[in-house]
Amino acid sequence: MSAIKQEVIDYVSILPDSALLALKPLLTLLVSEEPIIETDLTDEEKTIIRRGRKEYAEGKYVSLSDVLEM
Repeated sequence: MSAIKQEVIDYVSILPDSALLALKPLLTLLVSEEPIIETDLTDEEKTIIRRGRKEYAEGKYVSLSDVLEM
């Protein structure tokens, strides 16, 4: 078993069931052979995405390096 798999197993083993329940959909997506792409976005979600793309283009975002320095 790889080191990363063992590390994940160690984390999972101490999580409460409520956290595992929240994590289950993500794990299901990660192990599925076909990517799941949501195509039925609401108008509100589309607006949020457009706004985020505009703000990103204008440089209005926090870079990963800035986050890691916090």
